[in-house]
Amino acid sequence: MLPAEDSAEAAAARAAVLALRKDSGMAVAGVAWVVGPQLLRIGETSGAKSQGRRGFPVTAGAGLIGKVLTTRRLAAVSDYRAARQISHEYDSFIAEEEVRAMVAAPVIVGTRVRAALFVGSREAVRLSDRVLTAVTAAARDLEQFLASHEHAHRLLSEARAVRSTPSPRDAAPLRQVHAVHTELLDLTETIGEGHLKERFHEVCSLLESGCCAERTSPGPAASLSPRELDVLVAVAAGCTNLDISDRLDIGLETVKGYLRSVMRKLGTGTRLEAVTAARRAGLLP
Repeated sequence: MLPAEDSAEAAAARAAVLALRKDSGMAVAGVAWVVGPQLLRIGETSGAKSQGRRGFPVTAGAGLIGKVLTTRRLAAVSDYRAARQISHEYDSFIAEEEVRAMVAAPVIVGTRVRAALFVGSREAVRLSDRVLTAVTAAARDLEQFLASHEHAHRLLSEARAVRSTPSPRDAAPLRQVHAVHTELLDLTETIGEGHLKERFHEVCSLLESGCCAERTSPGPAASLSPRELDVLVAVAAGCTNLDISDRLDIGLETVKGYLRSVMRKLGTGTRLEAVTAARRAGLLP
C-alpha cells in the first residue's frame, strides 16, 4: 500500500524525488514503494509525461526497478531498450515516457527494502558519476528519514504506555526517547536545507510534543538578555547559525555562544528544546 498523500513518509519521498531530479540533472525522477514481498508500485514522480503513473505495479526482478528489489543494489542502463542485463516487461511503459538511460537505487531500512528511487534521461547517455552519486545520496537520506520516523513512532508508543502505568523501572524507555530526540536533532543539522530537512524537524516535533516536553522546563527566574532573545527568535523562525550570523551581523562563534547561554539558562540540551521551553515560559510567542 502506498503511503497516504499527507503522510510524513510521502512528504519525505516527494522532497527526495524533487531534490534528486535537480541534483542529478536528469529529466525524470521518482520513487517506487515496496507494497508486498514481490511487488512495488510507482509513487511520487517528477518530470513524467503522464500523471497517471502513480500506482503502476512493478514485479520483483522485472525491469530495472524490479531488479533493484531483488539484488538490493544500485542498477543502471545507458540505453534501456538495448540493455541485456535487465528483462523487458515494461518496455512499452518506458517508451511512453521516452526514457532511455536510467538508474535506480534501493532504499533499505534495517534489513528490508522499503522503496527504490530512480532517475531517467530521455537520451541514451553514459551515466556520469554526478548522477550515480545523486541517486545514492538521495536513497541514503530517505533511508535515514524512514528509519528515524519508524523508530520515533515505536519509542513514542512505548513511552506513552509507560506514562499510563508509570513505575521506577520504566524510566529507561523515556530516557531512550529523549536520547533519540537529541540524536535526530543532531542528524537534522547534517542535512542540506530543503523539504527533507523539514520532514526531519516534523519527526522531532512529534517526539517533542509526545514526551520530550516533559524535560526540565525553566523556572520563573529564568530570563534572557535582549540579544539572546533575538537569537532564539531567529532559531524559532528556522534560521541556521549562519543565517543568524548574517541577520544579526554578529560572528558565527558569537551566535554559538549565545545559544549555549540560552540552553544553559533554560535547562535544555538542543536548540529546538530551547525554543519549546521559551514558549512554555512565555518568553516567545
